[in-house]
Amino acid sequence: IMLVTTQCSKYALLGRKSNWPSGRYSTLAGFLEVGETIEDCCIRETFEESGVQLDRSTVEFRKSQPWPFPRSLMVGFRAKAVGIDDESTLPRINFDEIEM
Repeated sequence: IMLVTTQCSKYALLGRKSNWPSGRYSTLAGFLEVGETIEDCCIRETFEESGVQLDRSTVEFRKSQPWPFPRSLMVGFRAKAVGIDDESTLPRINFDEIEM
């Protein structure tokens, strides 16, 4: 689970599936690949799911807990997006008004 914010921490990156009810959003999440560090997983999954790159120096482990899948662990991270320091440099986000 990744909470990705702007450098100023005023905005957070959320995702959604097109089949979710209108107004439902989630932080991003993914699965660790064999031989990958959990920090690298956080960076890769964020980019794969959103196209947003993370500042590696800000990727910070926050918490862990068991996950209901067999032999799984949920880990939480916080990180900041690269080069995003205020509203004028936020990434362009395409969205469908009907899904809102």
